[in-house]
Amino acid sequence: MVTTWHEQMAKVFPGSTTPLIHQEIRVAQEKAIEDWDAKPNIFRMNGKDVEFFSIGQLGKALGNRSSNTLRAWEREGIIGKSPYVKPSATPNGRRRMYTRAMVEGLVIIAREEGVLWPDKGIRLSDTKFSVRAIALFKQLIKERNGNT
Repeated sequence: MVTTWHEQMAKVFPGSTTPLIHQEIRVAQEKAIEDWDAKPNIFRMNGKDVEFFSIGQLGKALGNRSSNTLRAWEREGIIGKSPYVKPSATPNGRRRMYTRAMVEGLVIIAREEGVLWPDKGIRLSDTKFSVRAIALFKQLIKERNGNT
């Protein structure tokens, strides 16, 4: 099928010849993060197997954000500090771990607040993401400790 000049120009930014393929990029990004939970770490807690995920997996689930970004968010109080860590073979020490409920909860909050994707142009400080993320972590940790 042959596209018209107008159809071709509707796909580029005015004054540019670079195609605007944001939708295709977004579809590819969403497909890339679908497998964030492909390799969970399974640990036994209180007699039950529990899935845990690394900070890298959390970053992938949150729109391919870097581990450094998430560590900065933790330092700045944007997300809560996970109480779950696992030993590391490297001299760096322990590794942060997040439960499935933590990761999925943060993804839902990020989507609802419009900040799931870093390129959306919405500042975290203009949303309730931080307040909701901190509350989520507190609630999940309280539930895990049996203080419901």
